[in-house]
Amino acid sequence: MRTIAFTTDLSGHDHLPFVHACALAAASGARLVTIHGNAPAELASTLPDAAPFAKRSAVTIDHRRVCHECCDDVRDTLLDAIQGLAPQLVICGTNARRGFAALVRGSIAAALARNLEMPALIIPNDSVGFVDEATGRLTVRALLVPAGSRAEAVRGVAAARALAELTGLELPIEIVHAGTDELAVADLGLPVMRPPGSIEAAILAAARQRPGSAIV
Repeated sequence: MRTIAFTTDLSGHDHLPFVHACALAAASGARLVTIHGNAPAELASTLPDAAPFAKRSAVTIDHRRVCHECCDDVRDTLLDAIQGLAPQLVICGTNARRGFAALVRGSIAAALARNLEMPALIIPNDSVGFVDEATGRLTVRALLVPAGSRAEAVRGVAAARALAELTGLELPIEIVHAGTDELAVADLGLPVMRPPGSIEAAILAAARQRPGSAIV
């Protein structure tokens, strides 16, 4: 059975990412496991509950809530729990801190994404996202894959196709490449966008051209 893992810090700020986890679990029939790190097991009942979303959207979601303890650092604790589950996708919220706050507190979502072997979907807590919360409907329209090399394109396209499969939607996939050099991806059969500027600027430009897109 496919599994989607969702990490929560119990701050209440990650409601939007949790809605996305519920919607993708419902669309794919995957089991949803919500994980909180470094808390006793009896607190599991206080973790976000998929039941209200399932009732509102008239869907069924197999949802487990888990508090996991093992390490001093919460990042290591979450990684340990996720690796034990071996999910097909991990969903995290982020506060997208900048400047001094980012330097001091860091990003748990970024740390997880860098150390996981499976794809991670990171959703800013204060963003719009691609789920209509009232209906549970997925509103994503395209998947953008930034790539500077063929290897990055191949890996990104594989992750994009896996995400598209979870949504159950026929989603167009486009590769985003910055620079004038050729990218040897003709065999992938996908269009390549070449917005001007740095890769960061190219990604932002591509996202503006494709409203409702997710960046892989």
